[in-house]
Amino acid sequence: MPKPLMLSYRVPERELFRLFALGRKFRADVREITKKELTLPIAAIAGRLPPVREEKALKFPKEPLLVFINFPEGALDTFLEAMRKTGCCRGILKAVLTPANAVMTPGQLYEELAREREEMRKKS
Repeated sequence: MPKPLMLSYRVPERELFRLFALGRKFRADVREITKKELTLPIAAIAGRLPPVREEKALKFPKEPLLVFINFPEGALDTFLEAMRKTGCCRGILKAVLTPANAVMTPGQLYEELAREREEMRKKS
């Protein structure tokens, strides 16, 4: 099985250092999404699809974003709990790579996560 990976976008430097430290404990890599990669689907950035660029108008994520990839069953819950305990990346939008979001660009994924967050706020 491939090594667990976290793709990050605009995560503040202080939080990124904390994320790298946690990643080492869990043998997970952290890789920042580059500006050139913003036109690629998430799965292509993660190396799971050929790098076919999106033709539509590019939308940039407006907030920091984390995408978790290749975490074994149960490991992601343990990792997220460690993040909560250390206060790492609070308030940062997070997603797990799924078939539904694998073809989204980072901007499209951000818009979906922001929409879901807003719906949850309205319900509470």
